[in-house]
Amino acid sequence: MYMKEVAASLYPWDLANQTAEVCVDNLVKHSNVNSVYLVGVMHKEKRPLTSLFYTLDPVRKYYLPENSRVYYYVDPEDFSNTKMKPDFTEREFLKEKDWLDDLIRCARDKGLKVGVEISHTFYDTKKAAENNPELLQKDIYGKAIDKFFCSNNPDVHEYMKALFLSSVKHHDVDFIQTCMMLFNEGKAVEQPWFLKEKDPENRLGHLLGILRGGCFCEHCGAKAKAMGYDWDKIKKVLKELADTANSVCHGNIEHIMDNHLLLGSNLTDAGFLLENPSLYQWMEFRMKCITELFADIYQSIKAVKPGVEFRYNNYLRFPEYAGLDFKAVKDYVDSIRDSDYSEQTGAKDNFRYKQNTILKIRRGIGCEKPIIAAFACRPNATPELIKESFKVLSTLGIDGLSLGHYDGSTIELLDAVKDGMLQAGMELCTK
Repeated sequence: MYMKEVAASLYPWDLANQTAEVCVDNLVKHSNVNSVYLVGVMHKEKRPLTSLFYTLDPVRKYYLPENSRVYYYVDPEDFSNTKMKPDFTEREFLKEKDWLDDLIRCARDKGLKVGVEISHTFYDTKKAAENNPELLQKDIYGKAIDKFFCSNNPDVHEYMKALFLSSVKHHDVDFIQTCMMLFNEGKAVEQPWFLKEKDPENRLGHLLGILRGGCFCEHCGAKAKAMGYDWDKIKKVLKELADTANSVCHGNIEHIMDNHLLLGSNLTDAGFLLENPSLYQWMEFRMKCITELFADIYQSIKAVKPGVEFRYNNYLRFPEYAGLDFKAVKDYVDSIRDSDYSEQTGAKDNFRYKQNTILKIRRGIGCEKPIIAAFACRPNATPELIKESFKVLSTLGIDGLSLGHYDGSTIELLDAVKDGMLQAGMELCTK
């Protein structure tokens, strides 16, 4: 089968420490890469993420990125409609250089496709929590949810649009990718202690878990009312359900029996939704909001650069619990990257989750739009697992592969990409 794309991400500090030429040459030589992208807005986490030290970086053992900095030029005028303004790096070795243009220059010289990613958080989350907590999502109890911004807040919505727009307007990119966090999907509710055999899927627990998420802010309330929802009733009903969901961890003894009867029963998640139409309405409302957000971003970037590709990097186990419905957004995305890294954990399910997720995405966006399947090429993976993964992926009608990630890989694992493609009958299409 033909692969249209083999993509790889690079960070500004990769380019600073190794040069763009060295990074790109390694990827092309060892892994058939024909597409590179800069993670140009990066959330705060230790790199490399899944191993102690770098394996390919000659300068640093590890790196701690700043919180959601922009590492390339964006025009301040593009942010005139929002009080949120982009923050740039304060690290001396990263200052005074447009790292996206540096990668673009190198990629174009080598005839590669090139893009940029806006990662999970697109704005300094600590600064927002301290100075503008109204930008953050709120749970049913009115508490701000760390790191999650509410796109129904006009300032957040406009900032997000402006960041995407400015990124494509001022740079020669073929695609812009994002794994931005949508609505907070909460955390699954645990099954009761008295169950001798617990259901590993815990579908009802995952559904209940979204009651621990958001958003219930004033902007969501105003928008929901404008769309015809009975917001006051929704909040009242969901507050009672949240009390039941949280009874054990919050020590709310009045609701513990309800929790145990519910999670101890075999009621399905569908049955629970039928009992609680307000919960369904809230989920539907969130889906409509995320679809509107995608549409606004998509239309704004297409207005200035019609040929640019908008790609969502799905990292969510249950996207629908974050407001993402692939069928609803299919007209507002050009491709999807599925960010599953089963290889990293030994693929204990024999890649079942990877297969199920890719088929769910395909069902949503149809066969006309590309799906780029990610895989782990990091030290906890093995060449054998990568090759086995490709054999599974070769049966799923994917259109490309995406390394996750160069900064934690080894030459042995990079070589496994080229070897694995050959063994799985994957051929890079040059047309």
